[in-house]
Amino acid sequence: MLKVDFVNPFIDAAYEIFEVEMGSKLEKGPLSVHASSQTSQEINVLVGVTGKVRGQVIYGMSEKTAKKIASKMMGQQAPLFDALAQSAISELGNMITGTASAKLEQAGYPSALTPPTMIRGKSVLISTLDTQRLCLVMTSELGDMEISVALREG
Repeated sequence: MLKVDFVNPFIDAAYEIFEVEMGSKLEKGPLSVHASSQTSQEINVLVGVTGKVRGQVIYGMSEKTAKKIASKMMGQQAPLFDALAQSAISELGNMITGTASAKLEQAGYPSALTPPTMIRGKSVLISTLDTQRLCLVMTSELGDMEISVALREG
């Protein structure tokens, strides 16, 4: 069963990373629970979590948003979603998950992370098996980012 205690560290981490890395404030949007395995975004970064909690976290966004975020992170325009822009977006997922992992550890749930995986394409099937995904849309002036957390106690 998905615990809100496993989701809040990712929300807090996203706020921190966006403010520090992009000088941008995030706002919480709608929250929903998904049993579907289909992604709803064009660009998705998947990071696996193992340890006292295990599962996946998926950061999804439109390609337009991904280019804006990558441009901010790189300090230069990213007109194409090329390898450098993809690396920046993957690193964003890594930074948010790493920060959230430290917060989980402080709450008594030490965990390790897998390297981020970039998945491109809308309606791609990513199965989180028997773990529901709690999805939260975070909005900023750069666009919307969907954070899907599918974690359970290990």
